[in-house]
Amino acid sequence: MKWLLRRCTKCGRYTLRRDKCSVCGGPVRVPHPPRFSPDDRFIKYRYMMMKKAGLIPEDP
Repeated sequence: MKWLLRRCTKCGRYTLRRDKCSVCGGPVRVPHPPRFSPDDRFIKYRYMMMKKAGLIPEDP
């Protein structure tokens, strides 16, 4: 079973619909964080992208 539970980005309610919120009609997304693996080969590139986007402060 893939992720069934979705959360509306407008009102914050949970729903099982994949396209839009059943209450307000807003967009929905998966509320769970992505899985983490210590053996991730691409963590270096993800870290560089987050730095470039300003999500992680630059090293002094």
